Amino acid sequence: MDVDVAINHYDTLVQHVFSHPKRWQGDGKFKATNLEEAMKATIRDAIGDSEARLLEHDVATCCRT
Repeated sequence: MDVDVAINHYDTLVQHVFSHPKRWQGDGKFKATNLEEAMKATIRDAIGDSEARLLEHDVATCCRT
């Protein structure tokens, strides 16, 4: 994903997540489901599968610093 596309996705994410505050005060001010939906849409646009694993757990290739 290039920088311009990432910035556009970030703008969309911010508008989707932070423009709809919760009606009832409770745990947090904004709905986590809105964040989840926006992140899945971004991932789906970038790699085609919103449920794909984004981090492999292969210890041999991980940076240890």
